[in-house]
Amino acid sequence: MNSHPKPLFKPALRARARIWVAAVLLGFTVGVHADVKFKGLDSSQEQNVRVLSALATTECDSARWRVERLYRDADKNIRDALRALGYYDLTITKALRWDDACWHADFDVQVGEPVRFREVNIDISGDASSDVMFQSRIADSKPSPGDIFNHGLYSNYKSAVLRAASNTGFFDLDIKASKVTVDKDAHSADLLMQIDSGEKYRFGEVSFTEGILHGYVLRGYTDIQSGDPYTAKSINDLYEALNGSSYFSSISIKTDPLDKDAKVVPVIVDLAPAKRRIYSIGGGFTTDTGPHGRIGFTNRRINQKGHQFESKLFASTVLSELNATYRWPKRDPRREWFSIVTGFQHESTDTSSHDSFKLGFLRSKSLGPRWLQTRYVDFAYEDFTIGDQSSISELIIFGTNWESAVGRALSRATKGHRLSVDLRGASDKLGSDTSFAQIRAKAKWVHSLGEKTRFLARTSLGITSKDELSELPASVRFFAGGDNSVRGYDFESLGPRDATGAVIGGSYLVDVSLEVDRLFRDKWAVALFVDGGDAFNDTHIKLNTGVGIGLRWYSPVGPIRLDLAHPLDDPDSNFRIHISLGPDL
Repeated sequence: MNSHPKPLFKPALRARARIWVAAVLLGFTVGVHADVKFKGLDSSQEQNVRVLSALATTECDSARWRVERLYRDADKNIRDALRALGYYDLTITKALRWDDACWHADFDVQVGEPVRFREVNIDISGDASSDVMFQSRIADSKPSPGDIFNHGLYSNYKSAVLRAASNTGFFDLDIKASKVTVDKDAHSADLLMQIDSGEKYRFGEVSFTEGILHGYVLRGYTDIQSGDPYTAKSINDLYEALNGSSYFSSISIKTDPLDKDAKVVPVIVDLAPAKRRIYSIGGGFTTDTGPHGRIGFTNRRINQKGHQFESKLFASTVLSELNATYRWPKRDPRREWFSIVTGFQHESTDTSSHDSFKLGFLRSKSLGPRWLQTRYVDFAYEDFTIGDQSSISELIIFGTNWESAVGRALSRATKGHRLSVDLRGASDKLGSDTSFAQIRAKAKWVHSLGEKTRFLARTSLGITSKDELSELPASVRFFAGGDNSVRGYDFESLGPRDATGAVIGGSYLVDVSLEVDRLFRDKWAVALFVDGGDAFNDTHIKLNTGVGIGLRWYSPVGPIRLDLAHPLDDPDSNFRIHISLGPDL
């Protein structure tokens, strides 16, 4: 008698399992779009067809009658979609088939020759016919003979005309006629558009909220004069200038109601004052200065003339300073300011120490949108010790600084640069203890290498013309090494040395840094870098090199950097840790 193996599942369980498997398989098909193919179309044509075709988004489990109806209507959807792009002469071959998994639709579309503009007649009457700004705003989108009759681009041109009218002061502009005649047999179209711009509006008086700043200060934030032709750019420039002034917490500019009879646009500026006094306190740690603390006070509006005051106290074991600045705008507060600055500083490093006092007068002026020029004269008193030399220096320093920064960001800068050039000097014939001339230049460049990777380059150059370097105080000499110079070496530990081996600073400075970093989390990046540089007195340059790896955290208060650097030219040191913070540019 043969024995049969006992079934693993009872018949009822097997039936339930088959039902469960079928349900799972069905679940995988629910919500899956069918395979709908369009041949003969480029990417833009296919994209437009799919957007207007309901069949292309129909799912596999849709009812057969619905699929067949949409398949039947697909021809019209395809023709409408391609006609909008200028293709009127179509040949469509299609097929629909079914299998156990889903249904499939294939469309082979021959688009034929597109319809192109043959004649383009755009008649503009009114002041806009000779308005250069209006004409330039609509030039790029204007159809030309030979262009494909793309309905979307044609509509965009009409929208551009209306936007240009609003931005350039033609508030009464009217498109009286807009007609396109299509000859499908000739694959051509004729455009006729009649535009009446009417009279160009002009600015009326500009009024500001009273009681915050004097009227002459506020008027310095705009070039708008009553009677000037209206432009939206002038309104935007006024807003941006006021917003960047730090005087106001909110700004609202109204240009209505329009005076339709006089063709005048009023400008009413509603302002709310910003908090006048600001106090700040903070602390941190960097390798160069060690643990430090800072306290700040700012009065952003001492009086209605727009005068401001700022003071800062910074204290650490290496560097401590107290500075104060009193500043006020000139006639144009967007571009020109005067400042009186004063401060005390104490610095003590392994190479030098000094106590200094400075009193200076500055005139800062914008040179276009990207450059700031600052001319200054400083009276500097410094009691210093460098190596075995101790002395007191009194200098009257005249200088000019040029600075440009593009792409600066609080967190991670992805593209931009910062340049700074400073020319300064003193003369014993003008009250200084000694004479010298000096050039200091710094540059930094950030460039993205994809979504997560950046390349950063930095350089500093310095040249001093002086017969005897020993007569110059520590603040005028050049030193290298540290967090923002050549990593792997102590702060200001690189430069010429005296007979005792102490670093005494140099007349020249060169340092260069190359770095690549890559994000590995949202606010975290890892970096590889190489730095090289030195301070020196003659033409022989010996670059000290440091290489290393770093970690970056883009915190809410700015980037914080932790670097591990190896000095290639210091056999007695294996590595040095650098901690620094501050913006990339």
